[in-house]
Amino acid sequence: MGCKFCRAKCCKAGKQSNGSQRLYCHRCKKYQQSEYRYKAYEKEVKRMIPKLVVNGVGIRGIARVLQIATTTATRFIKEIAAKIIKPPIPLNRKSFEIDELRTFIGKKENQYWVAYVLCSETKQVIDFTVGKRSKRTLRMVVNTALQSGVSLIKTDKLNIYQALIPAARHISNAYNINYIEMNNLNLRTHLKRLSGRTICFKKALQYCRPV
Repeated sequence: MGCKFCRAKCCKAGKQSNGSQRLYCHRCKKYQQSEYRYKAYEKEVKRMIPKLVVNGVGIRGIARVLQIATTTATRFIKEIAAKIIKPPIPLNRKSFEIDELRTFIGKKENQYWVAYVLCSETKQVIDFTVGKRSKRTLRMVVNTALQSGVSLIKTDKLNIYQALIPAARHISNAYNINYIEMNNLNLRTHLKRLSGRTICFKKALQYCRPV
């Protein structure tokens, strides 16, 4: 068998505890197997996880579809999340929108919020943070928006924003944050953890009747 890493020829090197033949490559000094029983070793499995996550599949669903353990699916998701890099902050834009998405950790009583900034012109996320819905958490994204030199910051009527944003650069009205509210719906649709409500189905009675 050829080595999976350097394509050199491998030789037999005993067996694994499960009885599978173990191979050793003298060139790259690595042990390997011709076939792995556990699906998590396959490269395609790790590439499939982000695709399943953004299509609303939960951790248990990912584990069931890919035939891996739930702890393995969680570990892969954490590794992917750790590689996320915040985008560069655009300067001197006309307006930003700020809002929060509610989620929970462990139990529903332990609520956390994803606060982020959206550019009204480009519809791109500028900055984000995760934490409690407090002045300390929201100050992180507000400071980013203020330091960028944006002319106007739009938020809902949450009173915390009034203490963080100068009145001359602040509008607090639910009708002025339409872009970020629509983005919230899209995030809830595609991310299982945030799916408080979605835009995937109708709630009218006639759609609930059996055919």
